[in-house]
Amino acid sequence: RMGVLLITHNLTVVREVADRVAVMYAGEIVEIAPTERLFQDPRHPYTQGLIRLIPRIDLDSEHKTRLEAIGGSVPILINPPVGCRFAPRCKFAMNVCTEKEPLLREVSPGHRMACHLGDTQLGAAP
Repeated sequence: RMGVLLITHNLTVVREVADRVAVMYAGEIVEIAPTERLFQDPRHPYTQGLIRLIPRIDLDSEHKTRLEAIGGSVPILINPPVGCRFAPRCKFAMNVCTEKEPLLREVSPGHRMACHLGDTQLGAAP
């Protein structure tokens, strides 16, 4: 058995070639799961945003929607923000997000996430 590390923003390629996916934001892993589980049930707000950025050709022209951008800017990593690095861009951010770094913990078997929202469902998968 051979392992390959693929670093890319192209989630369409990831879905086709990877068995497991680790999503990173600003140098930190924010979510890791088997590929299909990650695409079916993305739990971290950044992962959800990335998946919403994938163009959908399976929708007819009447139902096409504009791709939703992830607002804000990537932090400067020379002096990263305290707490969750995604918090300034996260629509679910709470006070704890800017005070304490979230730990990567299991949210379901084989699926780990670093987010203070924990086991709460962050909305329907795209």
